[in-house]
Amino acid sequence: MKYQMKTRFKHKIDLSLLPKLVKLGLSKQEAEIYLTLTKEGVLPAKEIASRMNILPHAVYRIIKKLEEKKLVAIITSSPLTFYVLPSELALSAYVKEKSLQLEKEAKEINTFLANKQSQSSSTKIDVIAGKQDFFSASETLIKDSQKEVLIVSIGEPSTSDLILANKRAIERGVIVRMIAHKYDKENQEFLKNLEKNGLEIRHFPDWGFHLQIVDGEKSLLAVNNPKNPRERITVKINSSGLSKALRDYFYSVWEKSLKI
Repeated sequence: MKYQMKTRFKHKIDLSLLPKLVKLGLSKQEAEIYLTLTKEGVLPAKEIASRMNILPHAVYRIIKKLEEKKLVAIITSSPLTFYVLPSELALSAYVKEKSLQLEKEAKEINTFLANKQSQSSSTKIDVIAGKQDFFSASETLIKDSQKEVLIVSIGEPSTSDLILANKRAIERGVIVRMIAHKYDKENQEFLKNLEKNGLEIRHFPDWGFHLQIVDGEKSLLAVNNPKNPRERITVKINSSGLSKALRDYFYSVWEKSLKI
């Protein structure tokens, strides 16, 4: 019986308008109730529910949304009845308000994306003092790496946490390459162990600084005291432009370096 009532209802209204109303932002049920009230005039919730084969409380919920869109008005009586506001005014006002809302949201999205792009392209530099703080900053960058970690190192032993960070980065598919300035009996075993962990290592003789570039976006540049390598000043660079330039430098040296 309910199915027959629903079928009769659908033949009474012009369903060709249904997809057009949905395109304007109405749900299918909102559009059906709107067209029903347009066709029948004033109706109580119980009658609408019966025609649509839904519960009365669902009608009240849908009508509330139509009222918020200023397409339907409620007559205060018992029981509550509803009617459609003049479509030539109400629909035009609704479409205009919807357009203004979409335009506002589009501006907010554009502003947000512009700020993000501005932030990502800006250069931010922090200064880090001390060897341990350098190792901590290096470990943090490696943990956040997604594609590539490039290292120019004196070739000194690093912390177990830093070694583990590199190993885990490699396990998740990150390429880790190192150019060691020093390669002799003192650090040969250390570098070979790193190589066993998956690092690609080459040797190029130099001294006095350490460089790390992560994903071509962030970098660390540390300068050592030649008399005491434990004393160093590190510049943390958050700049894609500068980091990409340092990446180009790395690969220019990488091509001239020798495999260990």
